[in-house]
Amino acid sequence: MDHGTVIRPRHLSPNATIGIVSPASPQREPARLTRGIHYLESLGYRVKLGRNALKSHGGYLAGKDEERVADLHEMFTDSSVSAIFCARGGYGSSRLLSLIDFQIIKENPKIFVGFSDVTALQLAILRKTGLVTFTGALPSVDMADEFDNYSEEWFWRALTSTKPLGNIIQEQALSTVKAGTAIGPLIAGNLSVLVSLIGTPYLPSLEACVLAIEDVDEHTYRIDRMLTHLLNAGHLTEVSALLTGSWSQANTQRSATPNRDVGEVIHEISEFVRGPVLANLMYGHEPQKLTLPVGILAKVSSDGPIVTFVESATSE
Repeated sequence: MDHGTVIRPRHLSPNATIGIVSPASPQREPARLTRGIHYLESLGYRVKLGRNALKSHGGYLAGKDEERVADLHEMFTDSSVSAIFCARGGYGSSRLLSLIDFQIIKENPKIFVGFSDVTALQLAILRKTGLVTFTGALPSVDMADEFDNYSEEWFWRALTSTKPLGNIIQEQALSTVKAGTAIGPLIAGNLSVLVSLIGTPYLPSLEACVLAIEDVDEHTYRIDRMLTHLLNAGHLTEVSALLTGSWSQANTQRSATPNRDVGEVIHEISEFVRGPVLANLMYGHEPQKLTLPVGILAKVSSDGPIVTFVESATSE
């Protein structure tokens, strides 16, 4: 996939039908998904639940691999469905990659929203089809209770506007780790999932991209190890800019390894990034999160510091 082959999905129209699938883990609390569906319906959208979306298999999978893939294929080929939302993350998306018919997705491009473990699907879709997807808010997570106001506003603007999203404006300002200016297609997702795709045919090129990463419940030494692997694999030195979101370490279990501030590791690794490095992006496993379009051009500048989407994420 090069930037010239990017496919923008059609924007989400009022009263459209949203399909919901569970490509990763099952619902811990089905009532949360019910509340998320009610939220979407309260806005006038129709909701179509995947046939296998409420299943559970092996304790940590939302149905067998073949069942979860079948739901994905069905939602992409269903002409009545305008957008596909993943109910939640967890684990299991990477198990589907070799089973997916990416030609179906390429021939039926539409909005696809996921987060966390779904990073595997989103990066593979970009690599195999060029389709822009959205990483951010989920029905069983963010929409089940009080949807953070700014997160909600940004979410719907990202999916419904055909204009460039412009500057990211957030309550907690971005901080500069390394100065500079760069522009490139945004590649965003969960760090541990992204690293797991190295060496597979499902990782899109990171050359000259703006890379945005986050993670949850990972000790700092593990984050260090994953960033070091990105570096040793030759990927960290080829990105044009690095953005780091939240690391959500509050619930990380105690370890015999001494704790260290992640910021120190980011500072150390920044010397290998050829462009700017900015921290504190409102992106991660927190109630306040930006929904980011994966695959469109973003400009990063330490003068501010600021991140700007210079083109639209959806088409007419």
